[in-house]
Amino acid sequence: MGVIAVAVFLGAFLLFLVQPLIGRLIVPWFGGGAPVWTASLVFFQTALLAGYGYAAFISRRLSPRAQAGLHLVLLAASLATVPLSPDPAWKPVDGGLPAPRILGLLATAIGPTYVLLAAGGPLLQAWLARRGHVPWRLFALSNLASLAALLAYPFAIEPFLGLTAQRWIWSTAYALYAGLVGFLAWQAWRGNMPAPAAVSLSAAAVQEPMADEVPDADDRRPWLWIVLAAVPSALLIAVTEYLTRDVAPMPLLWIPPLVLYLATFVIWFDGNLPYSRPMWVAAAALAIIAMAMAMMTHTLTYKLVPNLLIFCTGLFLVTLFCHGELMAARPAPARLGGYYLCIAAGGALGGGMVGLLFPAVLPNAFDLEIALAAAGALVVLRAVVMGQTGLIVGGCLLGSTAMAFAGWAGWARYDNTRHDISITRNFYGTLRVMEGKEDTADHYRELAHGTIIHGFQMMAPEKRRWAVGYYRNESGVGRAIRSLPEGPRRVGIVGLGTGGLAAHARAGDTYRFYDIDPGVVTVARRYFTYLSDAPSKIDVVMGDARLSLEREPPQNYDLLAVDAFSGDAIPLHLLTLEAIDVYLRHLAPEGVLAIHVSNKFLNLPPVIERAAQARGLAIVMARDLDEEGAIASDWMLLSRDPALLQTPLVSAITVPIATRSDRRPWTDDHVDLLRVLK
Repeated sequence: MGVIAVAVFLGAFLLFLVQPLIGRLIVPWFGGGAPVWTASLVFFQTALLAGYGYAAFISRRLSPRAQAGLHLVLLAASLATVPLSPDPAWKPVDGGLPAPRILGLLATAIGPTYVLLAAGGPLLQAWLARRGHVPWRLFALSNLASLAALLAYPFAIEPFLGLTAQRWIWSTAYALYAGLVGFLAWQAWRGNMPAPAAVSLSAAAVQEPMADEVPDADDRRPWLWIVLAAVPSALLIAVTEYLTRDVAPMPLLWIPPLVLYLATFVIWFDGNLPYSRPMWVAAAALAIIAMAMAMMTHTLTYKLVPNLLIFCTGLFLVTLFCHGELMAARPAPARLGGYYLCIAAGGALGGGMVGLLFPAVLPNAFDLEIALAAAGALVVLRAVVMGQTGLIVGGCLLGSTAMAFAGWAGWARYDNTRHDISITRNFYGTLRVMEGKEDTADHYRELAHGTIIHGFQMMAPEKRRWAVGYYRNESGVGRAIRSLPEGPRRVGIVGLGTGGLAAHARAGDTYRFYDIDPGVVTVARRYFTYLSDAPSKIDVVMGDARLSLEREPPQNYDLLAVDAFSGDAIPLHLLTLEAIDVYLRHLAPEGVLAIHVSNKFLNLPPVIERAAQARGLAIVMARDLDEEGAIASDWMLLSRDPALLQTPLVSAITVPIATRSDRRPWTDDHVDLLRVLK
């Protein structure tokens, strides 16, 4: 019977390993930002629901022999989908809505296979349950495997294996899994499924609820299972978005919350830990209050470690409460399929609301505050069934206080942004337009994505065309533009922002901007005047910059600037060797490639240096210091002609690059983020 445990573990491992793998494959097609992961996570939760639904349906409607036969046929058919290979036809061709395309791409590339993987665990457990075995520990084992996959990918797989190797290894492992489950299905079809006496997982696997844990009839209602699964799922995505949007826009930050979320399933469904409702009601309420207070504490802004500890611990405690309630409300084994189906439905509902609905209907990012308030309401809901008056009153007070703090955090966000000129939210994030020093000669307007300033403009008529911020005359890119030969210049810019680089434009020049976010284009044209004031020709190309450049004929740019920030993170697919090759195709023979590498969290210069060396390019690092000696911006300047980087203007701010011999250039097949974390 160890074969069943191995099949459950392998299936769950592959189920969650494919999530970051397919994400790495498709993220470059949709701008490389964290929202792509959010949309993907919503798809995976929905596909998990479909898998559980399929398992529940055939378990109820078909005979054991028919179940096994059908599953065997579908597994055999699914082998036609390997090796894993997303269809490039799904690459976006314009700046249209990306979420439907992402969902369609995932549905065709991995959907049927993912549904079968998701169905494997519940189906095998249902077959065991029919023989009189209560397989709760197999559910814990599957979540343990999911957790192991998520930890293995960034630390043991991605740093050492390219995407091609990852695809083939995953596909081979899936073929092995299909064979293993196919063998078990064949045994079930023949009526030879091993009896539960052969199971050696643990005596706890057959543990029924203790006397004081037996749920009331109301606790066994499907709507409650859905709610108990939906709230932590919504909180998972909201916390992940908050950490990657308002604290540190780092791709790796989606891992800790998801690992802790899955760990709570392992803890409760392992069957060895008793559930004490009063303790976990109090813990969840206090965790909600702590997270709400952290959101309102401005001194924690950009403090990665404190925020990671507060929000990951808070998510863990709230999810422990919700999933503990879910475990305490577990039904008899005969209702196993419907129970798992409700868990998956709740996960998909909660994730879909935060990942897809809220960005479409909420003008500002109140996602986390709403999720915290919902968790507080759930604390109150479960407190009322604690039995003793004192516990009920105390639990309700704690839950109500938690809801109040969540509302206070929401009000603080509203109060902090209500004087903004504009707040625009879409799939790619929240854009805020703010201004300061109104009615003075230093009146300015600035654009923020999350908490990161993406450019600003002086608004006095005589100062509107000043080059400021990262693009001022003293910056690396500013000096590089000023060092170009006289005559009409062709300048390409990856990343529009406020359009600030157009401040360097002269009559006869051509400036061509590339941006994937239609909201940025609208804001740049409506609230800033760099584009309209420029005396040069201005073009704006919608869509992912790299895909657009790949489709265009050579543009013969005298300078191509790469400054495509999402929060504080440059999309990684814009820094690979293949991306450099695309840029070189569009550069004039004596052109300059300027890459903005100012970043709070990633040490990018050694990566760019190794890429330049691999392509035989000259490279310097230009560091602009402000009047107080602080770093205003860092730009890497690359060229085929070293003389272009040795002009007096550029040489004046050139600094040594901290060369690292252990670094290798990034490629589309291999990116190692761990080595560049600061």
